[in-house]
This record gives sequence, structure tokens and C-alpha cells, in this order.
Amino acid sequence: MTKAKFTNNSTITVIAKDGEVFTLKAYFPVPIDKHAEICKVLVYYFEEKFSDDKSSMIYEVLIKMMYTHGFSFTYGGSDRNEERERIGAKIKKLREEKGIEAKQLALLANIDAANLSRIEKGRYAVGLDILARISNALGVKVDLV
Repeated sequence: MTKAKFTNNSTITVIAKDGEVFTLKAYFPVPIDKHAEICKVLVYYFEEKFSDDKSSMIYEVLIKMMYTHGFSFTYGGSDRNEERERIGAKIKKLREEKGIEAKQLALLANIDAANLSRIEKGRYAVGLDILARISNALGVKVDLV
């Protein structure tokens, strides 16, 4: 279940249903009497727009918040960004070392080329099944450390 709370008058922490923690920053301080209402709506939109494509998910939540509530925020990152970026960079490096074009790797791994691009940029939360298909297509194993 998604949860949201203000940590101060302009910073909101959202814990998505997959456990990923997102930090959002309001452009202006939010009065305390508005915190509960904004958190309730954020939880609703995070549930409705939940996706493995975290960049798109945050963007869609932002658009809904701006359109329906006039509330805007910047995305301050998540607790998993760094790991997604590290994995994506490793995939890209292996692909380039093997001289494989991105479209070719996507075809070999049977995934959408746009998703591979998002994975390599660290914007897509890749599951183990997709990671295994990419690894197999690159001729390497998935090693967990």
C-alpha cells in the first residue's frame, strides 16, 4: 500500500506499493492544514499510475496533480535510482563492448527497444525475467552481489 507524508512544509516522502521511496519537493511551502489532503491525493495517483517506468509514473502523477489540484512539485529522486542507473550503465557497457546495437539487443532479448533505452538510462525498474533475457542475449550471467 502506498503511503505519503510531509517531512517539512515543502518535502514529501512517498513510499510506493513496491517499497520504493520517492522524494518530492513542492515549489512553495504548503500550509500544514493542506498536508493530509495533498498526501491523500498523491497516494491515490501513485496507486493509479503505478508502473515499472518510474520516470513516466512520476510525470503522470505530476500532470494529474497540476491539472486537478493546482499542485506542482519537482522530483527529488528515489532510494533505488542509483542502483537502476548502475545496472543500466553495466548493460550498456557490455552491449557496446560486444559491438551490439541497442535495437539488435532488444530484438535478441525480445523486449521493446524503448524499454531497453529506459533500462540503460536507469529510468525503468527491470524485473529479474527481463534482466535474465538481456543477460542471455549478451552471453553473460546475472550475478547477485
